[in-house]
Amino acid sequence: MIINKLTYLIAELEGEVEGFVLNFRKRFNPERVTWPTDITIAGSSGIGTLSEGQDLDFVIAEIAVVLDRYSFNDVTFESLERFPDTGIYILKPSREKFDELHNAIKETQVKFNDTPWPFTPHCTLSAVQENSEDLEEVFVGARYPIAAKIRSFSLYQPETNGGCRIHRF
Repeated sequence: MIINKLTYLIAELEGEVEGFVLNFRKRFNPERVTWPTDITIAGSSGIGTLSEGQDLDFVIAEIAVVLDRYSFNDVTFESLERFPDTGIYILKPSREKFDELHNAIKETQVKFNDTPWPFTPHCTLSAVQENSEDLEEVFVGARYPIAAKIRSFSLYQPETNGGCRIHRF
């Protein structure tokens, strides 16, 4: 199979964080409720999404070697933040292990699309462009979970109102 759509490498999370993220999305970003609770390793920032036209089996093999070397299961969250001048709210994890993994993935033979943003590991709570008083009020008072587990790493192709996991590592 050839990759022919926008494809991300994500760390799918489990634990209390799933309910926290889902509640936030239901209220402020309902079109994202079916998306996984995840931290993007390749896609929205840093090395960008996987380039189209690559053989999926090759990509899986390249990434699997890295995931075997850099595997970790525990995630600690450090803060809730908002990207300036947007309604994009995120839960930020401690980033050291994610930076190591991101850099190792970058060194594979997998090709990635350019993105203008530096790598910022995060779990998206809301991705609306316009901020609102309601969103800000809930965000400021939110008590977020401080830990989660990584259920799996996946290649994921997001689409409006959902998406498709094309491989789980």
